[in-house]
Amino acid sequence: MKKRYFAVMDVGGTKAEAILFATDGEIVSRVVDPAGTPFENGVERTLSNCKGTLEKLLASAPGVEVEGLYAAIASVQYYTEEFDAFFKKHFHFRHMRIEGDGYCLISGMLGHCDGASLICGTGSALYIRRGGYQTHLGGGGHLIDSCGSGFTLGRYAIQAALRAHDGSAQKTLLTDLLDQQAGTEMWCNLVEIYQKGRPFVASFAPNVFLARRAGDLVARDIFNTCAADLANVVWSAYRELGGAFRLVLNGGIFTHFPEYAEAVRALSPPDVTFIFSDVPPIFGCAVEALHDAGIMPNECFRTAFLADYQK
Repeated sequence: MKKRYFAVMDVGGTKAEAILFATDGEIVSRVVDPAGTPFENGVERTLSNCKGTLEKLLASAPGVEVEGLYAAIASVQYYTEEFDAFFKKHFHFRHMRIEGDGYCLISGMLGHCDGASLICGTGSALYIRRGGYQTHLGGGGHLIDSCGSGFTLGRYAIQAALRAHDGSAQKTLLTDLLDQQAGTEMWCNLVEIYQKGRPFVASFAPNVFLARRAGDLVARDIFNTCAADLANVVWSAYRELGGAFRLVLNGGIFTHFPEYAEAVRALSPPDVTFIFSDVPPIFGCAVEALHDAGIMPNECFRTAFLADYQK
């Protein structure tokens, strides 16, 4: 049987990943570039970055006929017309779909089925798919409602350290941890914080978990507040769907700090089934690309794709 080839992209707040793969699961080429959302970078820059990443991917496999493209892009749902028009102008595949970066997470663990996903990395959002209906809760960007995210955790940690320095709040282990990471006293880094923005602030999030494990009460309160905020989003989805559903968890914060995911689960409706993802988001993109071509990937595909991906 002749191999068929597809391209997929996963574009988040800090990283863009693109893969060219075959229907037997073989990964032909992979590209990883810096990224960012259109909220931060603007539409034109984000589109230019996506184009550059995809062109780099296709150029790495000359002569390979690519049948379809599936791209999962953070915040794209607010710019649907611009992104659809741009991709149609510059790329010509038999199948092409551009959508938000949360639905592929459902597919990575459940296939193209009903369910939901909760992302917690630099940003956070909950995505729902039921039949032909898709929506998301949260995901309004870090200035609005990126609750419980790496950015929010990092911002609270920086705020706690600065307030402790001013004497307006209690002392916390976070002060020393943040100073160590920054290489200087945190209150001296305000210019850098505003220059480097969301990813830089989010990079301080792990200190909340380290300080909490060491018994720091301020870090414990930040942890509890953010976990409750994420659980509130799960409750909102529960009301939206009218009852129990399957929820796939993904994102760097959940991956590296499972105690956080467990705290969210403990505060969520008890009949929501939490599924901790064990595949990268780009695998769910591959499932969706094949779905658009009428192909249902089997276990052999999964095994081959993930084996190549881990090389």
